Amino acid sequence: MRISFSTGTFYHRPLSYSLRLAREVGFDGVELALGPEYLLRGIARLRETIAQSGVPVLSVHPPFLPFPGWPRSARRAVPRAVAVALAVNAEVCVIHTRFLTGEQTPRALAYSAALRSGVATDAGKVAVAVESNQYIRYATKRNRRRYLLDDLATLVRFAQDRDCAITLDTGHAGANGEDLLACYEIVKPLLRNVHLHDAAWRNGEVVTHLAPGEGELALTPLLAAMARDNYDGLVTLELAPSVVGWWDTVRAERRLGVALEYVRAAVALGTPAASASAPGATQV
Repeated sequence: MRISFSTGTFYHRPLSYSLRLAREVGFDGVELALGPEYLLRGIARLRETIAQSGVPVLSVHPPFLPFPGWPRSARRAVPRAVAVALAVNAEVCVIHTRFLTGEQTPRALAYSAALRSGVATDAGKVAVAVESNQYIRYATKRNRRRYLLDDLATLVRFAQDRDCAITLDTGHAGANGEDLLACYEIVKPLLRNVHLHDAAWRNGEVVTHLAPGEGELALTPLLAAMARDNYDGLVTLELAPSVVGWWDTVRAERRLGVALEYVRAAVALGTPAASASAPGATQV
């Protein structure tokens, strides 16, 4: 597996900053979260920045917030995101789900058409990986109804029928109160990317996008299980800017380094050598 981090952690900084950190800390690449720099500079300038850094973009994520110039409709947004992934030689394009009440509703049919259009755009060169949802915002109440693709088994079937892959978001699963290992078993056949972050409950409110090991989720057993299964996709740290520090470069580098070592140590527990030599390693 290859380990990256989302440039969304440094949404307020230029892409060159994230690429430099990735190189210096020792990540395998980054997930490019599209934002103002892409919309202002264009894809050609970003390609130049990526080429100069020598750090690959392994995956692409659509904008977190609506921006002028980025289409609102899935019909236009999905193929455009995939086109960006192709342009930067990424292997995965993350796509969010829509709030679907049924598989044959007009909204669902339009979303299905958008996914198929995205898959057709890349001619098999990029995995269109639908991301698992978070449907619970607080520990004591739901902030919205459950939708069709909130159910992981349904999401997997829906994606498979449309030649898509899956991005499993650990913080979303944890916030929903779901067992990470059970989630992994469900999505494993289509899994190409894992958005890795921790979650904790504070005063009844769930806080996600924490550094691994700083919340309450069983991330080590998950990563060890993935290693035992020889998972060869992406693990993408998706941390909040406040977790690594907004402006302190030294702190950001240190925090990313600690998170990377956490992932590597957890993965090592699932390797055959670790299982054979470390007492109890198979019990994680």
